[in-house]
Amino acid sequence: MSENEPSGQRGGSSLQRWIPWLAASGAVAVGLLYIIGTQLIKPDARPGSGPAGTAVNTGPATVSEAAPGTMHLIPALGARGTGTLPPDVPFLDAEGHKVTLARFRGKVVLLNLWATWCTPCKVEMPALARLQTAYAGKDLVVVALSIDSPRAEAKARDFIARNAPLALYRDPDYALPPAFSPPVIGVPATFFIDRSGHVRGRVDSDADWTGPKARAAVDQLLSE
Repeated sequence: MSENEPSGQRGGSSLQRWIPWLAASGAVAVGLLYIIGTQLIKPDARPGSGPAGTAVNTGPATVSEAAPGTMHLIPALGARGTGTLPPDVPFLDAEGHKVTLARFRGKVVLLNLWATWCTPCKVEMPALARLQTAYAGKDLVVVALSIDSPRAEAKARDFIARNAPLALYRDPDYALPPAFSPPVIGVPATFFIDRSGHVRGRVDSDADWTGPKARAAVDQLLSE
């Protein structure tokens, strides 16, 4: 810059040199304020509240929806003498004969609604098979009820055959799930049914059937 340059021009040039620095500093300040603000208003992500865990009322028991990719815990069962009778809607056994849940009266029943197109259903089925095996000779029956269409019957039979000792039950007309109150709107869904035929607990999701809570719930119903 020459000595003959007007002072106003010199001041303008100095200001122009500072503008990029001021803009960068302002951007950093705005970013810091944004980070601080989002931390202050961040939703609670603990189980049972917020987007990572929402309590869902599903009838006799309450289920907590855990974060994606986790198996759900078995809820506490309703007290003895409580619960409602399941719908008296027939479905098919492995031989194609019509049966209802009343057929299992006097036994503890885990009714599991599943389908071959349901990945969580297929993931949890081996655990249900192991649970049935662990209670061999006891009054526990795992009723694995497929809601597949008739076209997928062979696929359902093949899958259950690989999960012995479970037997195949089918509801090709999708009649039983909507008859529950509240209705089943997704699978897997599992119901704990006591010896008197009353629904004492319900899980509308995949669950940890190999954990201690599953055993405790079964043992509770068997001891009554």
